Amino acid sequence: MSDYIINKTITIHKDDFAYISHPSISVLNDGRWIIALSHSVRRDINNPPLHPPEDPLFRNLLSRSADKGQTWEKPYFAPDFDWHGVETPGISQLSNGTLVLTQFRYKWYPLGLAKKRRDAGESISIKLPGDRDWTEEFTNSEWDDALYSWARGYDGLYSHYSTDNGDTFKTVRINTEPYHGGFTRTGVVELSDGRIIYPVTEHIFPRNKHTYFVTSKDYCRNWEKPSLIVESPDLFYLEPHIAEVGKNELYCILRSTHNGKEDFYAGYLYSCRSLDGGITWTIPEATPMYGHPGHLLVLNDGRLLCTYGRRHAPFGIRACLSEDNGKTWLIDKEIIIRDDFPNYNLGYPTTIEYEPGKLFVCYYGQQSDGVTCVQGTYVSITS
Repeated sequence: MSDYIINKTITIHKDDFAYISHPSISVLNDGRWIIALSHSVRRDINNPPLHPPEDPLFRNLLSRSADKGQTWEKPYFAPDFDWHGVETPGISQLSNGTLVLTQFRYKWYPLGLAKKRRDAGESISIKLPGDRDWTEEFTNSEWDDALYSWARGYDGLYSHYSTDNGDTFKTVRINTEPYHGGFTRTGVVELSDGRIIYPVTEHIFPRNKHTYFVTSKDYCRNWEKPSLIVESPDLFYLEPHIAEVGKNELYCILRSTHNGKEDFYAGYLYSCRSLDGGITWTIPEATPMYGHPGHLLVLNDGRLLCTYGRRHAPFGIRACLSEDNGKTWLIDKEIIIRDDFPNYNLGYPTTIEYEPGKLFVCYYGQQSDGVTCVQGTYVSITS
C-alpha cells in the first residue's frame, strides 16, 4: 500500500497564445494562495522552447486563489509591465506580512545597438551555432552568425517587496559582488533567528562557479554582502534551495550537471549542510534523487520533503521524503506525482502544505494539444 494518495490535478493558468511556465507558490497570511509564473509568447512547438535566459520577452505574472486552488483570479504582471527579460520568479511571504518577489534580469539589445554598447566597453553576449551557445568571446566578423536578432547584457538580481499582498511593489537591487549576478527559481527563506536568506548561483556563463546566499535583517529592504556556499569548477551546481532543519542547521539542495558539457537535463540532486547557521558548509554529495531542480519543504510532522521534475522518460514530477533532515532519503518510496508528460518540457515544482499531510504541488508541462501551461496536483501523505 502506498504512503501517499495522488488526488485531483488542475490547470492553474493556460493561454493558447503564450508560453506559461516555471511557477513558485506561497500561502498568504490571510489564507489565500499566491503563485508567480513566467510568461512569454508561444513559439514553434516543433523546436525546443526558449526559456528566460534566451528570450527578452519573458515577464512574471501573479495570480491568487481564495479557495485553496480551485479557482484563480486573472493573472497580472508583476512588479509591473516594464519588467521584461527576467528569469523565473520566486515568491515568499514573511512573518510580518511582507510579500517578496525575486528576479534576476538581463539587459537586452537589438544587434545594432548591442554592437555600439560592446564597442563602448559593455559585456555583451550573442547566441552562436553549435557548442558556442551564448558567449562574450566572439569577433566582430561573427555578428552575422548570431542566431537571434537580439543580444544579451547584464542587469542584476532584484527583490521586490509588497505590503499589500502583491497589489503593489517596491524594488531593491541586490549587490552580489564579488560574484557575477545570481539566480534561483525559488523565493527567499525566513529563518527562526529572523534572518531572511536568498540562495543563488552566479548567472553569467561561464563565470557561474559560485553558489552563495545573501542576507536581509529588515524584511528585504536591505541586503548584506554574499556568503559562499560552494565553489564548483567542475561539477556545475545551480538553482539552490535551502530549508532550516534544526537549530543553526541549514540543508541546501542543488541541481547538478557537468559544467554544461553533458546532458543538461540529466543528473542527480546534490546536497550540502551547514551546522553554524550558514557560516561554513559541507562538500556537496549526491542524493539518490534523479531529477531537478529541487524544492524543499519542512512538513508539519517534521519530515523534509523534496519535490523535483524528471526530464527523462517517464517524464513527470516526483517527490521524496526524509525522516532525518536530509541525511537519507526514502527513495524506495519515491512519490510519483505525474509520469504522463509527452516530453522534457516540464518541471520546476514548488509545494505548499495547506493542511497537515495535505500538499499542493504546482509545476509546468505541455498538455496533449501542445500548449505549455502551469498545473497543480493535490497530494495526501498518508503515513
